[in-house]
Amino acid sequence: MKTKKIILIILLIVILVGIVLAFAFAGNKKNNSDSKYKLIASNFASYDFLRAIIGDNKEVELTFLLGPGKDAHSYEPTAQDLIKIQESDLFVYIGGEMEKWSDKVLNSLETNKTKKMCIADFVNTMEEQEIDGAEEEHEHDHNNNEEHHEEADDHNEEHGEGAFDEHIWTSPENAIKMVNALEQEMEKVDSQNANIYKDNANKYIEQINEVDKRIQEIVDNKVRDRLVFADKMPMQYFISYYKLKVSAAFNGCSTETEPSAKTITYLQNKIKEDKIPVVLYIELNPGRVAQTIANETGTKAMQIQSLHNISLDDFNNGETWVSLMTRNIDILKEALQ
Repeated sequence: MKTKKIILIILLIVILVGIVLAFAFAGNKKNNSDSKYKLIASNFASYDFLRAIIGDNKEVELTFLLGPGKDAHSYEPTAQDLIKIQESDLFVYIGGEMEKWSDKVLNSLETNKTKKMCIADFVNTMEEQEIDGAEEEHEHDHNNNEEHHEEADDHNEEHGEGAFDEHIWTSPENAIKMVNALEQEMEKVDSQNANIYKDNANKYIEQINEVDKRIQEIVDNKVRDRLVFADKMPMQYFISYYKLKVSAAFNGCSTETEPSAKTITYLQNKIKEDKIPVVLYIELNPGRVAQTIANETGTKAMQIQSLHNISLDDFNNGETWVSLMTRNIDILKEALQ
């Protein structure tokens, strides 16, 4: 009898210890049936920054919602995408006109499990700027879509009057703010690995600062200060950060690809007038218009990475914000010096 009582007491102790340990680790451990922290980023920059912060942590599953090779302005989430967002631990998005679908998605979430993070709230946003040379007749839905305006009123109040430019990641200053904000959010999601996330974030910020330093050296030694895009121009934060000037066929949110003859003539005259040696086009664009203008002006057509999205090849090759922005250094050198 005594032996049975002793065994029973031992079992009770083991059970109590198990319960205590379970509660102690409840905030940091997931159920065996759902062992990974699930993160979803709507845009490439946020995806890449999270990738760098997470490092080789196998307990975190990161998804790039938009996916490589697609235009963010025409993207609409599928039913499967909605399920992924619903089941995620953290959903990072930008919002605005570029992701106007996000309002409806966020309002439809049926659980408080998913943390929602509008990364644009953590940087200094700019209103969309008029770009020299851009087609005037291309209207945006920013002022015409009353339904969306009603949905986005609260968000726009946070970012000031008017529509903000969503391409926030193109300046190193904003990139660093995004990395810091995402790292702090990861500490909340998985506090056990907070020190690792902080260390990874600091290392990536060092890389961003190095790219910034190299680009700034080119800007400091520039012969001219204007870039010409025979394309849309989603790099307003970059242009503003480095105090450059810009002319373009379209503004940053345009979905058009063929500028009018009037616009092409204007850009050709601007190139000749300012002796611009390079005409630019952005990723996911074959650059036909840029090549046409280059042929007419005796200049060179070159692709610049705006990180609006990433090509499938670059994605599969593991290219990052740092590697793609580094790729721009030689282009900028030819364009400005």
